[in-house]
Amino acid sequence: MASNELDSPIPVFRGAGHLLRLTADLVRRPRRRECPEPVRHRGVAQGREGLPVVCLVAGDDHTRLAKGISYFLSHADPRRVPHVLHDVRSGPEPAAPPDSVEAVRHTLERLAQGFALGVNGSDGRVRFRRFGLVNWLTQVGAGGGPSHHGDVEGNDHSLLQALREREFRRRRMFGLLRSPETELAVDGKVPWWVWLFAVHVFPLAWFRVRRGLGCAYRWLLNQPYLAPRDPGTFTGFAERLTTPHNQVEDPEQLRKLMVNAFLEDLRVAFRRRFWRPRTARRTAYCVALLDGVGPDNCGYPLLRTIIDVRNETGAFDPLLVIACGAEPPAEGSEVREDWGHRSLWELTDRLYGGWRETFLHQGRARNRAPWYLPVSIPPLMPPSHETYELTRRLEVAQDARLRIPAPPLWARRMTSVVAACAVTVALLGGAGLVLRTESGFRDAHCGLGRFDDDAQTLRTAPTGECIGVARYGFTFHSPDPSLDNTLQTIYAQNARAEEAHKASPERPFVTLVHLSALLSVSGKPSGQLAYGREALQGAASAQSRQLRSTGATEPILRIFPANAGSGMRFGTQVVDILDALRQQDPSIVGVTGLDQSREATNRTIRKLTAVGLPMVATTLSADTLVRQSPMYFQVSPQNTREADVAAAYADHVVARDGRKPARQVRIIGSADPTDTYSRTLSDDVARRFEARGFAVERTPFTPPPPPGQEPSSDAPGPGTVGQRSCSYRGVVFFAGRAEDFESLLGGINESCNSTPPALLGGDDVARLAADADRREHYPGIPYDFLDFTLGSARCDGSSELYAELSRIFHDECAKIPNSSLDGHAALGFDAVKLYVNAVKQLREEAAQMPLTPPAVWHAISGVHGDEALDGASGIISFGGDVDRQVPLDKLLSVQHIDGTGHPTQAGFCGRVGGRTQSSWCPPLEPEKGR
Repeated sequence: MASNELDSPIPVFRGAGHLLRLTADLVRRPRRRECPEPVRHRGVAQGREGLPVVCLVAGDDHTRLAKGISYFLSHADPRRVPHVLHDVRSGPEPAAPPDSVEAVRHTLERLAQGFALGVNGSDGRVRFRRFGLVNWLTQVGAGGGPSHHGDVEGNDHSLLQALREREFRRRRMFGLLRSPETELAVDGKVPWWVWLFAVHVFPLAWFRVRRGLGCAYRWLLNQPYLAPRDPGTFTGFAERLTTPHNQVEDPEQLRKLMVNAFLEDLRVAFRRRFWRPRTARRTAYCVALLDGVGPDNCGYPLLRTIIDVRNETGAFDPLLVIACGAEPPAEGSEVREDWGHRSLWELTDRLYGGWRETFLHQGRARNRAPWYLPVSIPPLMPPSHETYELTRRLEVAQDARLRIPAPPLWARRMTSVVAACAVTVALLGGAGLVLRTESGFRDAHCGLGRFDDDAQTLRTAPTGECIGVARYGFTFHSPDPSLDNTLQTIYAQNARAEEAHKASPERPFVTLVHLSALLSVSGKPSGQLAYGREALQGAASAQSRQLRSTGATEPILRIFPANAGSGMRFGTQVVDILDALRQQDPSIVGVTGLDQSREATNRTIRKLTAVGLPMVATTLSADTLVRQSPMYFQVSPQNTREADVAAAYADHVVARDGRKPARQVRIIGSADPTDTYSRTLSDDVARRFEARGFAVERTPFTPPPPPGQEPSSDAPGPGTVGQRSCSYRGVVFFAGRAEDFESLLGGINESCNSTPPALLGGDDVARLAADADRREHYPGIPYDFLDFTLGSARCDGSSELYAELSRIFHDECAKIPNSSLDGHAALGFDAVKLYVNAVKQLREEAAQMPLTPPAVWHAISGVHGDEALDGASGIISFGGDVDRQVPLDKLLSVQHIDGTGHPTQAGFCGRVGGRTQSSWCPPLEPEKGR
């Protein structure tokens, strides 16, 4: 810096140091609040904030005073103070009167252009959006602007078009889109509608939004000058500001509008906001250096307008105005009276303190006097003066270095960069964590997000299966479209049930959970899982029937499908989910379903008992199940009864046909120790056949293990066992699963298709027989199997179940003659009906009793005699024994599949309304009390 050189731009005069210190005190921005520092009385800040209008009366010899101050501000440490030096004597061409609107507009335009320059630094530049809009509007229609003469569409349309073009020119993106080079570059490479949207539709829509929401447009309609609400629209007010319409407006109001727009842009740029650290880096106020201010130019009118706007708006603006003039205002003028006595103008080190005291006490007075800070500048000291060098060194050189405050550490650019990087890293890390957490949540909850309705009651098992309770439409990723449709039908009926409950709150409202092994991860085709779908369809039919009932005691029913995984292996985990759900939904009163008699099923039953929920199993038949819980019921017969019927039928066949088959039986059962069904059925069949004089032989087989697991034993597979049974002369009884029976048939088909052994299968074989495609896969091999129904049914029959099923699952009617063979739909229907009848009984006998799971369990145990259920799968009666959990003499039929795969009934045993069982059947057990 050259402040010590003789050619320094800062002039030398007595008191020059006082002037530089005064300028420095006014330029520096406090860390908190604004200038001047308030006076505190009893801890409360007194006075208003504001910067003075400094008027330097310098005489004719001070031609370089304004330039010297500009030099002083330009060489501030550590950066330049944003300022603009403007000579007000260089007014617009042609010359305008001193108090004209055009003269003030011209001066403000030059100041705005100066403050917007990059020389002030990125933190010192100011964007004049509001003043730029007002300035542009006042120029529209003047020379160089768009003319409205001859415009038949009206000035408002032309004005909006000009505004739109102005906004487009200010944004590079729109200019790039509308340039000829862009049009040539994308010609033929993008669809025409994309080009139309990008070039025409999007810019017009953007302009409409900006015109309504843009800060400058909104501010213009809310500022206090020229009554902006007249005529009530932005376009109307904007048209009033254009030439020549603005010539009939009040000039003083128009000047104030321009000045207020100019000051508002400065206010916004300096307004402290913690999310805008740039405002905290503005530690020096903007300075407007007006040189040549005098009575013959717009200087004094501009100063008066600035002060009037400050008084009328009451808002602080960060503009320090320093006006340099050769002579003071004329005696008797309004400005001269506001300046006060000439003795107050002396340049001393107490000048700022005196003004500060006056302003803090009188600043809220609605007059101009407190804002003025007149300063009388002593004559310029020539270099030949004897004290020139001393004055230059002591006053000018010593005070020529302006140091402005450094921004706070948190607002510095490097801090902002580090903070932005840290925030970016934190956001990216947080986003990654959220995504990873969300991904983990989805992986653990069957692919559902945490805001999906079913997510909280579903889990992904270690095997990849989706287990849990679905209430809102989840289909367990089923590979079977028919199962998906069944589940969606149930969810739709649940929604209808909730609406019916709102419409008829006096009717009982209960929820059943249908728990089954809906899906498998073993890659089995959907046909092998049809039994789960059919049991659900039976339950859905019972639900649909209740929805159409209107009696006061008829319960409104919801059904929540639940999946315990292949082989019911995750049943206990599902019960935990169900227990938590029951705390939220007390309408849950029981469970139906429960597939496959395995050890996992036993654990599930015990767990359900522990949480206090009664169960009605649909197809389970193992003898040990009833010993697991007193709250367990089933609508299917036990394996002991199945063995009785099988032995009676075999005895009948042997006696009828003579020597073939021989009176001997080979019982083929699973070697899987967890398969309770196969183990108990094999034991029961062995005892019953021995009792009828059959020679019993037992042959185990090893079922295919699930993926990734070892075989359960070293016994041969079911196909090999089938091949080894070709030469057997007696009855081959199969006590395993349907999929293993299919493998057994495959082995027989390979070795003795023309002379197969006499085959009799347990009830699980009905799953194979119910699938026509799989059943007919081995023609020429006849076999018999035990069934829980009378046999094939049709939709057009008199059955309550199939009439309802045809109504809600019309596409299933073609499958029913085959699918009804396994009885799963009928058993599912009857299990739900058992609950429905129990609830109706409770409401009829004890209307005030709460519908709790224990109450429903007690009502189910009383089903016998006249209150027995004449169901789709036969009569269900618990015989009047309080500890009986299995229906008395439940229906069992023997179905015969001939060599062509056609099913026929070979006879039936048990209680079926109005019909007599076959002669070879075991005698019926008398009902207690009858």
